[in-house]
Amino acid sequence: MEILEEIAPLLGSLASSSHVYAKWGAVSEVTIAEQVFDLVRVAQADWAHQAVAGAVGPASAREIEAALEPVEAAGAIALMTNLSAFDLVYSRHHLRDRDHAERVATRVAKLLAQARAGSRTRRTWATAVRGRPSPGTASMSSLPEAP
Repeated sequence: MEILEEIAPLLGSLASSSHVYAKWGAVSEVTIAEQVFDLVRVAQADWAHQAVAGAVGPASAREIEAALEPVEAAGAIALMTNLSAFDLVYSRHHLRDRDHAERVATRVAKLLAQARAGSRTRRTWATAVRGRPSPGTASMSSLPEAP
């Protein structure tokens, strides 16, 4: 099975809530920061009706790029788990079962590691969180080019 064919439904499972936005696919000329910024614009439009007057988010992919830092696979698993399972605003409200989210995030990380071992294409996990992962953090990965 192609790695993208298996990863797509797994990440879809993690992002099945209207509170969670995800993007995956083959590496392209578009940077991770640009992909994240696209998701930010979608989320901002979806939630504009609940935004606080005067609130602003990142204004460019360059701002997002400045905030991203590489993380190890274990950190990416924790980030994906927390993003999928916990509400960012109401931390006691669970979006889905945490154990399910962790199993799926672990499988995604293993698939990416397998792809990395079999390819020279660079993979990146990135986060805007410094220190320990916690609910409300973000992660993104790039995948190998499709054949």
